[in-house]
Amino acid sequence: MTTTTGFAQTRDGSSIWYRIDRPNAPVDPTGPAVVLISGLGADETIWEPALESLDGSTIVRLHNRGIGHSADIPSPAWTTRDAAADVAAVLDAAGLPKAAVYGHSLGGRIAQWVAADFPDRVTRLVLGATTTGDAHGFPRPEAATRAFESGNPVAALELVFSPGYLAAHPEAATTIENRAVSPEQGALQLAMSTAHDAWEALPRIRARTLVVHGVDDGVTDVRNASILRDHIADADLLLLAGARHAYPFERPDANAMIAVFLAG
Repeated sequence: MTTTTGFAQTRDGSSIWYRIDRPNAPVDPTGPAVVLISGLGADETIWEPALESLDGSTIVRLHNRGIGHSADIPSPAWTTRDAAADVAAVLDAAGLPKAAVYGHSLGGRIAQWVAADFPDRVTRLVLGATTTGDAHGFPRPEAATRAFESGNPVAALELVFSPGYLAAHPEAATTIENRAVSPEQGALQLAMSTAHDAWEALPRIRARTLVVHGVDDGVTDVRNASILRDHIADADLLLLAGARHAYPFERPDANAMIAVFLAG
């Protein structure tokens, strides 16, 4: 793989950091590419467990606003729809007219708007462990809200991972603990996630869609998965028995199935 990094310039003059991993073979800019959009407080390293299954594709990862090298969230009025425009700017900077889009958790909220607002640029869509919003879905459990509001990334580990997984894979906890987000920006990301409402946008999603959710998710209520599947045309649903929010870490079989779907 050949790796490059850069900054995309957004419509408000801000900079969004991105990383592109391309196969060593010559790359057709219209060939298979996937954009991975991370969740609350997470940088690009959260996707490491899923990368092997995507071998052969051009993989684009980015830092959402408020994370790592990207610009800060400018105000409490910033929305997931605004964040979707940042993703489109990354596609422009990467020279990709189209790509598959895979968002997890908050990233899945943003991905809904990418597919609705930029339908000609999204070839396939995966919505992982996410929701269309509290107004027409099920809010996160109170325990998850308390954990996120604490500002301590370790507080939600037991809700994110299945029992026993962290004991067997302590490196997963390290990935979560090393999130590059300030308390102030983390709070703004949480507010953006909580305020998300893409209900009216769902009928505008034209890309073939796969909704993925762990049945035992302690962060995003699994009932939200069926709501998304039922209100997006031509959507399929993959429920993972025994899995929690961090299914990309725990379920290589799911990563493989998602990769097949993304490849069309």
